[in-house]
Amino acid sequence: MRSLLVSAWLLGTVASAQPRILHFTRTSGYDHGTRAVSFALFQSIAQELGAAVDDDATGDSFSDPVTLAEYHVIIFGNTSGNAILSAQQRANFEEWVANGGHVMGIHAASDTYRHSTANGGHTGTWDFYAELIGASVQENPNHVVGTPPYSMELIGTHASTASLPDPWVKNEEYYYWEGGYYGPDNVEVLRVEQTVGPNGQVNSYDAPRPMSWYRMLPNGSRVFYTALGHAAENYTSDALFRAHIRDALGWLMEGSMGMNERSDGQLRIHPNPTCGPIRVDGLSGPNAVIEVFDSMGHLLHQSQLSGNSGMDMGFLDPGVYGIRIDGARAARVVIAK
Repeated sequence: MRSLLVSAWLLGTVASAQPRILHFTRTSGYDHGTRAVSFALFQSIAQELGAAVDDDATGDSFSDPVTLAEYHVIIFGNTSGNAILSAQQRANFEEWVANGGHVMGIHAASDTYRHSTANGGHTGTWDFYAELIGASVQENPNHVVGTPPYSMELIGTHASTASLPDPWVKNEEYYYWEGGYYGPDNVEVLRVEQTVGPNGQVNSYDAPRPMSWYRMLPNGSRVFYTALGHAAENYTSDALFRAHIRDALGWLMEGSMGMNERSDGQLRIHPNPTCGPIRVDGLSGPNAVIEVFDSMGHLLHQSQLSGNSGMDMGFLDPGVYGIRIDGARAARVVIAK
């Protein structure tokens, strides 16, 4: 019965009282020393999004599949090295992803469990991870010298870049991918201009290259990665970095909770998160029935919507609720006050 409830939750048929996020920061390689400031940033963002975030610097959360199943999103925040999770913990994570979990990687997350093709010819420990994140940083050199300012351009349209200027000039330790691993199905959203290498020259790996991207897995899981986030200042005083991460996390949560769209892209609930009224676009009939459920699937409210008419959700406490339209089309809405 427990496994059935967990599966139902992951599929979005019921909603937890509050979405849960795991902030994972264990390292077995270079340690950026950003754990505390990163956690503080995500605590602040999670509060805005009506979510709760837990900190894990040990990997213990990965030991129990039931515990892991409580999380909507797992953040690999400046993790590093290839010895941060046991074989069983890695297997539990793979199962969690297969069941619909969503992942965010920040900066050195691409220097974690390097892909076999980015490991100096040695076989990688866990290629699943690198292929999930979408990249492994080049072995040598890894990045430009220091954190020089370069211009980044927005590529396409994505929620994670909705609050960014175009171009965005930023000081950062810009990574190299040419001699590492870069996934074939990454969807680029942020690209840095040509850089100068540690040898003082413009090398082939200094060519304009992605710095942030997303992936959509066939099972509905979402992945977002950004190579930004090297220095502590990103997490304490860079408002644009915060906006980029906040909007990316909102996008991941949206996918985890089916918040904005049904699978065919026709049903949209907005604004989401909300503190009061919502509107529903894409109704199939003139008098659609909307039902609101709590975390246990109990019906809290039922009414009819006409056309794109709205509904005031202000009577609900902060949290995540299930929405069902016409008895079939499921979604989730976050109430954030």
